[in-house]
Amino acid sequence: QQRTGKEEEANDDSNEGVNFIPSDARFKHVKIPVDVSVSALTVGDFNGDGRNDLAYLALPDRLIIRYQSETGDWSKRKQIRLADLQPTQWTIAAGDLNFDQKDDLIVLGTNHTYVILQDAKGELSTPRSILNTSPKLGLAAIADLNGDGRNDFTYATRDGKNQILCARLQNQDGKLGPEIRFELSNPRSVTLSDIDGKPGSEILTIDSQTGRLKVQQLESTQNQNGDLSKRLTLYGFGEEGSGRNRGFDLGDINGDKLIDAVVSDPETAQMLVYLQTKDRGLNLGQTYPGLLGVEQLRIGDVNGDGLGEVFVLSEREKIIGVSSLDKQRLSFPQILPIKGEPVAFELADLDGNQSPELIYVAKVGNKSTYRFQLQALRLNSEGEWSEYKFPSEPPSLDAPKSLIKLDANGDGIYELMAFYGLSRTPKMISLPPKQTPRLVTFSGGINLDEIKPESIFIGGKKKDWVLTAQNNFARRLILNSASQWQVVDQFNAPESKARVVGAVNIDLDGEPGDEIVLVDLGVEKLRILRKESGVYRSWKEVEIGEFPFLSAHVADLNGDQRPDLLLFGRGQFGILYSGQTPPALKEVASFESKLPQAYFTDSVAGDLNGDGRSDLVILDTRTNHVEILNFGAKHGLRHALNFKVFEEKTFSRSNSTGVNPREAVIADLTGDKRKDLILLCHDRVLLYPQDDGK
Repeated sequence: QQRTGKEEEANDDSNEGVNFIPSDARFKHVKIPVDVSVSALTVGDFNGDGRNDLAYLALPDRLIIRYQSETGDWSKRKQIRLADLQPTQWTIAAGDLNFDQKDDLIVLGTNHTYVILQDAKGELSTPRSILNTSPKLGLAAIADLNGDGRNDFTYATRDGKNQILCARLQNQDGKLGPEIRFELSNPRSVTLSDIDGKPGSEILTIDSQTGRLKVQQLESTQNQNGDLSKRLTLYGFGEEGSGRNRGFDLGDINGDKLIDAVVSDPETAQMLVYLQTKDRGLNLGQTYPGLLGVEQLRIGDVNGDGLGEVFVLSEREKIIGVSSLDKQRLSFPQILPIKGEPVAFELADLDGNQSPELIYVAKVGNKSTYRFQLQALRLNSEGEWSEYKFPSEPPSLDAPKSLIKLDANGDGIYELMAFYGLSRTPKMISLPPKQTPRLVTFSGGINLDEIKPESIFIGGKKKDWVLTAQNNFARRLILNSASQWQVVDQFNAPESKARVVGAVNIDLDGEPGDEIVLVDLGVEKLRILRKESGVYRSWKEVEIGEFPFLSAHVADLNGDQRPDLLLFGRGQFGILYSGQTPPALKEVASFESKLPQAYFTDSVAGDLNGDGRSDLVILDTRTNHVEILNFGAKHGLRHALNFKVFEEKTFSRSNSTGVNPREAVIADLTGDKRKDLILLCHDRVLLYPQDDGK
């Protein structure tokens, strides 16, 4: 809007036709030259001078901020390099993300979400990155969803063919939390706006199936025994790499009595550490340098200092290393004095002193005459690693892909199971303290040839629950006195589409006895079975979508002394908390238009009649209408008026959706403190000023 009082004569050659609208002399058209292709744009005050600035993304890797000067020019600029930007709109948003009343920026990249905070001096700081759960994120928006006065972050992600709405809530430390997914899929549009005048913004969506406008609120839940979330809480790893398996384990690595998570990144030689905070769960992860090609990882307190050490095996670098948390940083792995080229390892107490040793299989000898030998290392009282010598030559385990510790027969003595892949029976050795490991020779019973290592779960405090998953069922097994795998119980998923890839025993209801959780990728759900009258029956189901499952784990991951379920997968892991549910969406109003053939694609909200309450505007791109609704707590959404934006020549009835008017904004552009309606239509910005109503 011009403020000098000088009117410029409108100059437009396209002044013919029924849809022609002349330029308004009260407004000056200012063009800001750019020398890049702009993929996404947002507006905010990014230096604290009280004037709006522009921030936009330029492929492949630039965030550019254009600052508005006092004289109204845009010459001052700042560039920030951000890797792997997406070539799509709506991947940048502005708002206060750390509760300091300053505008910050957030950008959705392919592998990372970048948070750029504004400091006290009005400078944009170095970007902080959040590891994404998916490479396809969009519809970035910032608003206070839960009414705590702190802005939260919402976006959409792809889950197979579905588009899912997600949120990261800001905590009391001014940081965003893990990804929460809502029971809201494939909306045509998502708008965040406060329409009821109460703390917290509502979520306005247009349903893709029915075309109805829905108003939903974030509702906190009262946690009780047996309450479960409808979806997993997700944490990302960022880039998935070439698909090689990551190492993963749980343990307390900082000595605070809370379980943390550590993940390896084989391709980038990094370690991802997720530390737990009581009552809040795991943080969003921090990366540290590590070895290349780490696909096996274990956490265990070997020196008895209360801090779990992180052991890693790299077949590429042919070493086993150990790291520890030092001054809140994970140290670079110390190389252990192994013999040969390691292929698999595990931690187990071999001498009965309640402290684990490191047992491993390594390739020893030269290229022509080599063998795979079972060996071990121990840590002495001086903190030095040395060879642990067995009383006699241990049995050969050939070249396993992984080793897993368990108590197969419940006798209190651990066994070590070696996995080789499909179509080959795993080998097993017994580990009696201070003795040479003994090979367990199977004599019939259930065959484990076709069971994948990730489909075997070892549970229970004594690691005496052995659960295997296969096709449409899971089994609990025990090794009997005749060295045969015997079925203790079987849990079926009676559905033709069932594809059970994992099974877990866990107490989810707070009552005596564990529930059984079946990871069913066929129906994309967790099937939870509870024991009633001595029989396991279906109890609840949890949506997991197309989760890229690799393994399942059980631990207390929020400090409430209750076990939680963690699913580890490619690119992400998800947590199902027992007795705790994240906030969920509650529908408070909906509206179905009576306009014939209407196809609504977007909505905005604001006070368009000066009554102090928000109205809603929905855009119809099929018949080119705008419909305005009012909202009340008692009556919900009601039609107020509608009008046609432009006429269009048609020679037959058409169900094509069209694209105009394609965007809308509600703001005061005339300086009279009344909100106006602005539409983007074809190559025009259309302004509908609000009058005084008289």
